[in-house]
Amino acid sequence: MLELHQFRHSPYCLKVRMALAAKKLEYRTVEITPAIGQIDIFQKTGQKKLPVLFDNETIIHDSSSIIRHLEKIEIEPKLIPEGLKEASQVQIIENWADTTLAKSIKIVFLEELSKNPILISSLFDNEILDSMQKLLFNIPTKIASQISGLTNQKEKESLKSNLEYLSNLIEQENFLVGDNLSIADIAIASHLSLLKFPSSSGENLTGKGCSLYINDPSLQNLFNWRDLIEDQLAITNHH
Repeated sequence: MLELHQFRHSPYCLKVRMALAAKKLEYRTVEITPAIGQIDIFQKTGQKKLPVLFDNETIIHDSSSIIRHLEKIEIEPKLIPEGLKEASQVQIIENWADTTLAKSIKIVFLEELSKNPILISSLFDNEILDSMQKLLFNIPTKIASQISGLTNQKEKESLKSNLEYLSNLIEQENFLVGDNLSIADIAIASHLSLLKFPSSSGENLTGKGCSLYINDPSLQNLFNWRDLIEDQLAITNHH
């Protein structure tokens, strides 16, 4: 059976779980404790970053590489269209989501964590909660001010504009490219999780997230689209 080593709330791990669900593949998850557990996975695979997928003797890391592997072992439904134009479009969107969008969202998410202890306690298990709180709340003032500088108004406005563009796109069509779910939809939907956690995140986190975005009326259509995709895929945290 496929075995996914993950940190449950990582958007990249959610991205892989969504792809597994779309293809209706059976798998089990192995939860990796951030920092501590990553030492063990590095000793096994030589990789520090998650997710990592074990398929018998084959080990695949990086969410995009994992999904390409899934495309080979379970052809239908295709998450990367056959046509060259649409295949190029979905992979451009996936790459943008995994880099530019992910970076912007991570910045505002870290800012939210630095001022929202309730979100931290919901995000991490008790066994690592204390260490994470110390890490986030004992950041030197100079570093904290640099983080604040990164999340200036211009940066937030840029992210907000991109999210509104996405919302306009999905208001016209059910999917970002073509008539079927693709890796483009999955990549965007998974990264939205840090702005507003979906139901697959568990009862403690569902609906929580970055205060600037979770209740923004102009973004509700986008979050509803994300939730609809998750509902259709029936995303679960397999064991």
